[in-house]
Amino acid sequence: MRRITTITLAWVCAAVALHAQYEANAFRFSRQNSFGTARFAAQGGAIGALGGDFSAISVNPAGVAVYRASEFSISPSFYWVNTASEYNGLSSKDSKFRFNVGSLGFVSTAQRRTGRVGFSYGIGYSTLANFSNRTTTRSEAMNSSLLDDFTPGIASDPMDLDPFYEQVAWDAGLIGQDGTGSYTNDFKNGGYRQKMDRVTEQSGYLGEYSMTGALNINDLIYIGATAAIHSVSFYEDIYHTESDPAQRIDTLSSFRFTESSTTRGWGYTFRFGMILRPVKILRLGASFQTPVWYQLSEEKLTDMESYFDEESGLQDSYGYSPIGTWDYRLNSPLRVRAQASVILFKMATFSVDYEYADYSMAHLHAIEEAFIQENAWIDRELGVAHNLRAGAEVRLLKMLYFRGGVQYLMSPFNDTRNHSDEWIYSGGMGIRTRKVFFDASYSFGKLDEAISMYYNASGDPEIATNSASGSNLMFTVGLRF
Repeated sequence: MRRITTITLAWVCAAVALHAQYEANAFRFSRQNSFGTARFAAQGGAIGALGGDFSAISVNPAGVAVYRASEFSISPSFYWVNTASEYNGLSSKDSKFRFNVGSLGFVSTAQRRTGRVGFSYGIGYSTLANFSNRTTTRSEAMNSSLLDDFTPGIASDPMDLDPFYEQVAWDAGLIGQDGTGSYTNDFKNGGYRQKMDRVTEQSGYLGEYSMTGALNINDLIYIGATAAIHSVSFYEDIYHTESDPAQRIDTLSSFRFTESSTTRGWGYTFRFGMILRPVKILRLGASFQTPVWYQLSEEKLTDMESYFDEESGLQDSYGYSPIGTWDYRLNSPLRVRAQASVILFKMATFSVDYEYADYSMAHLHAIEEAFIQENAWIDRELGVAHNLRAGAEVRLLKMLYFRGGVQYLMSPFNDTRNHSDEWIYSGGMGIRTRKVFFDASYSFGKLDEAISMYYNASGDPEIATNSASGSNLMFTVGLRF
C-alpha cells in the first residue's frame, strides 16, 4: 500500500520531506543547526573561527583553546512557530510554543603551560534541532478521501492487509464491496463534497552531550577535538477527520483516523578542528565531523472510528492496530566546514562560515532488514547541501555589544518541487564584564513547502501548501572565574 506522505515544517531544524518514515528520519536526524548561545545565534552561527564561545564545541572545537578564563554559561530560549496551510482554496493557521535550553556548558582554562603550549577543555549540552510544530489543514468541500488511499490495498489482497492502514479501515466498516464486487467507500460513491480537518503535531529534540579538549600553540595555531553523544526524541501525531454535516452522503456520517509514532535513540560522533591566526586581525578555521552512528527505536499505533447515519441501521465501528516496534541503525552524513573571522581593533568582528554535507551518504540498516528501497530513495532524492552563515559584532562603549547575522540553509533535495531552501535572520546584544556576562538574541526564519497528505483514487497525491515562520528568543547568562 502507499504510505501516507507528508512534508513536515520545523523552523531552525528545517523541513523534512517524508516519503516514508524511515527515509524521513534519515533526513530529519541528519540535518542539524545548533541553537548554541545567544551570542552564537545572534551572529548566525558563523563564529567557528572566532572561538571563545561555548557554541564553538558544536562547530569547531579548536575555538575552546581561545578562552582566557574558565566559564560557565546557560542559554534558555523561547521558541514558537506559526504555520499556515492552504488546501482547496481554504487557508488554516496554527501555532506552537516551547521552552528550550539552547546550551549548558563549562569551559576550563586552568592551563598548565609547558613552554608555549596551553590546554583547555569543555563539557556540556547543546540543542541541535527542535522538532516542535503544529499544522492544521482544512477543506469544506473535498473531491477525494483518505479512504481512497486504503481501498487499493484491500482490493489487491483482502486476506493480507496492512495492520496499520487498510486493516483498521476494514475493521471500522469504512470500506466494502459494491454491487459489482469492487471495493469502494461511501464518500466516493456519494461524489465526495465532505468536510476535512487534519492536524499534524510534532515535538521532540536532537541534543548533543559533548566533551572537548583543545591546544593553544603560541597563540598561532589552535587545535581541538570533541567526542559527543547525540540524544534523539521525536513524536508525531496525525489526526484526520472527514465528515458530512450537510448529509450529502448516504449512510456514512464521519470518520476519524489517528496515527501516532515515536522515535527514540542515541548516537555518537567525533569532531576535529583547527584555527590558524596568521596575523593578529585574522583567524581561519576548518573542522570535520564524522558521521553520527545512531541506534534508533520506533513505535507506531493507528486507530480509526466510523460514525453512521441513524437511519442507516449501521452500528458505529472502531478499528485499531497493534503497537508496532522496530529497531534500526542510521549513519548520518559527515560534515566539513570552513570559517574565517576578521577582528578590527577589538571594536568589531566579521565572521563567515561554509558547511558541506552530502545527504545522499545517509544510510539505514538493521539485522533483519536491508532497507534496499529506502536507501535507494535516499541516494536518488537527496544530494549535497552548501550552507552559508555570516555574522558581525560591534562593541559600543566598554561593555555593550550589538550583533547581527544571517544563515542560508540549502535544500538537499534533488527534486526542485521539494525545494526547501531556508533563510534565517538574527540579531542581538550583550553586556560583558570581566566576571559576568548577559547576552540576548532573536532569530526569525520562514519556509514554504508543499505537503502530500495521501493518494486519491487516481493514484495522485493530494497536495497542500504550507508555510511556517519561526522565532527563537534566547538569553545567555555566564560567569567567568
